[in-house]
Amino acid sequence: MADKDKISVITVVYNDVEHIRETMESFFSQTWENKEYIVIDGGSTDGTVDVIREYADRLAYWCSEKDDGIYDAMNKGISHVTGDWINILNCGDFYCDKDSLKNVMTFTDLTDVDVVYGNSIEETEVIRKRVEALDDESIMDLCPVYRHGSSLIKTSVQKRFLYDLAKKNQLGYALDWDMIYRVYKAGFVFRKVNVNIEVYRKEGISNHPIRNLWYNYLVTSQNQFNLKKILFLLKAVLAYYFKNNIFYKWFRALILEFFVNDILPLVPFWNIRKLYLKFLRMHIGKGSFIMKRNYIMNANLVKIGNFSHINRGCLIDARGKVEIGDSVSISHNVNIMTGSHDINSSNFVGVFKPIKICDYAFIGVGATILQGVTIGKGAVVCAGSVVTNDVGCYDVVAGIPAKVISKRKCKPLYHCVWTTPLT
Repeated sequence: MADKDKISVITVVYNDVEHIRETMESFFSQTWENKEYIVIDGGSTDGTVDVIREYADRLAYWCSEKDDGIYDAMNKGISHVTGDWINILNCGDFYCDKDSLKNVMTFTDLTDVDVVYGNSIEETEVIRKRVEALDDESIMDLCPVYRHGSSLIKTSVQKRFLYDLAKKNQLGYALDWDMIYRVYKAGFVFRKVNVNIEVYRKEGISNHPIRNLWYNYLVTSQNQFNLKKILFLLKAVLAYYFKNNIFYKWFRALILEFFVNDILPLVPFWNIRKLYLKFLRMHIGKGSFIMKRNYIMNANLVKIGNFSHINRGCLIDARGKVEIGDSVSISHNVNIMTGSHDINSSNFVGVFKPIKICDYAFIGVGATILQGVTIGKGAVVCAGSVVTNDVGCYDVVAGIPAKVISKRKCKPLYHCVWTTPLT
């Protein structure tokens, strides 16, 4: 049973005294008790080894000796694990919170699963945002759907599929993706869990976009001619150069900012407004309606279910993604804020976390929902409230910060329907 399984975490490091303590402390803070920690150092000379020694009595295994690079060190670490699952926690990375491993192991039944993966948090000097893993594992035939560090693989599988050092000169830092791809092609079972697992720094060794795309092609083509994968590579390269062109910045601002918030509010016909929003890839379900004169940031990251209604004057900040369920009623002047800043960061880092509003929720006039919050099914947020934490199903909350004041006493069965023209 997964609730009793042992997790082996491996950290490989070389001359990174600046980050090794933070990474190790992240492991030791995890609330999942049945775990072990293995640290493989490549013979550091900058003080890293001194830090590791401080934790020696809490480590299942550690060594400091010359190796043949990061993947040789990972293979070495794998040879010493005794757990049921393996996770790689690179030096400089850390877990999203103290319950990350626990949440992975308890989110779903993992009895017949070989690889479980989740979401990541990408951090740079100016921004911190969630990178959501894809649900459809079949996309791995073309490209990765998750980051290596935000996954756990069964030890029995990992020991069969080590990192292939013979491909080091050809694939460089993509040997982890090569390993994952081989596991996928061998027919093992992958499962996504909607859990944020690891925070990674974008400035890492794999932060080379064009090289990443080329390595990806080499891995997925397996040295065989494949027109579909060549076309995928060309499309990805063109998309990268387009998105990093100054023209793209203006183009994006024009279609996502100016048209959405300056032109659409002047259009009195919802069907026309809806058509444009859908063109931007906003998901709008059957019977749902958004009134004029709302301010929407990143409309392409908004998903709305069926028969939901958003009144006028709302601010919908979807930079971190907003998901609204079926039959949700959002009153006038509601603020839905997925973006913020880390006030304790010297660089005032931007932080983005998703917001989810479940079926039949009712958000009162002037309420504010802050980043990372989930509003449960049938919940009610009273007028003027500021919601800073998750709201349970059918809870009625009010105040600043919002607190539970009662329970909703009926079982909602309605649709939010709006048929008034020119609104």
